[in-house]
Amino acid sequence: MTKLRLFANLREIAGTSTVDIPSKTVGSLIEAASDRYGPEFRRGVQTSRVWINGESASMEDRIDDDDEVVLIPPVSGGGQPSAISTVDLVGFVPLVIAAVAILASLQGKEIWAAALVAISAVWAVDLGRPFAARGRSFAPLAVTVTSAGSVIAAHVLGGTGYGLSLGIAVVVALGWAVAFPAYRDIASYSPILLVSLIAGLGSASMILARSPQSPDESALNVFLVTVIAGVLLGALLERLPALPFLDPFSVTAVGSVLAAVAAAAFWDLDVVGYLLVGLGVSIALVAGRGLSSILRTGQAVLTQRPPGVIASIDAVVLAAAIYYPLISLIL
Repeated sequence: MTKLRLFANLREIAGTSTVDIPSKTVGSLIEAASDRYGPEFRRGVQTSRVWINGESASMEDRIDDDDEVVLIPPVSGGGQPSAISTVDLVGFVPLVIAAVAILASLQGKEIWAAALVAISAVWAVDLGRPFAARGRSFAPLAVTVTSAGSVIAAHVLGGTGYGLSLGIAVVVALGWAVAFPAYRDIASYSPILLVSLIAGLGSASMILARSPQSPDESALNVFLVTVIAGVLLGALLERLPALPFLDPFSVTAVGSVLAAVAAAAFWDLDVVGYLLVGLGVSIALVAGRGLSSILRTGQAVLTQRPPGVIASIDAVVLAAAIYYPLISLIL
């Protein structure tokens, strides 16, 4: 009997997270499960990703009794909806995080630093779930420790702390590998190091963007407006019926650039400078979508949203990581 492991809405429809079904191929296994659990389950399967023992699989792949097949649907639980759903509570989680970031940025430095570490921790936990579903080890706590260390380094050492966050990420990732054998193989160590680097640089960058070392006292405000507008517009387009000549990537890029310019004009800042900054942020947001797909699925697939509750945050953290050096160079 081959074990089929289910996640998200497929697990809810089936009423179980695992089921044993005798099959010789992935396709026959999924067909048997679809017959058992009904048409709603079958529709969810059509847009789900499939793995065998942690490796990406196709319907034609053969399976043995000791194999484990994993099905992970998109975060919405199926294909892209034809209209925006006001009851899709999961879809509002990134907005809640954005609201927390905005409110924390208006408070003291300590609260802002704590919020950055908390957001990094939540992001790392969400990022770790697809790894676990593929049978891969991931260490969210290592990412959180790196973020906390980078925040302290940036607060104490200023711009030097931003560079030091690179060393902190390497030391923490290596330390985790030494302390815990499960993280010593390259398939586990590499993602932990990469995510720790991004989280550390992003946290340090956001501390510095609000510090006296920032070339502009409103730089953090512009960043928040830019990334929220870009990501939100891209997410809205994904949930709408297909529109000619428009795609989420171009809308995210254009939206973030326009938001940066509008924010600079609103706060009476260097509009041309922030136009260039907005271009850099937009590139990071688009590149972050590709990175998100690779981290969460193990392959670059840009036509579907990566699994995870806050997958859209992946691109924001990458944009945050480059923001301080970007404004220091341009403004």
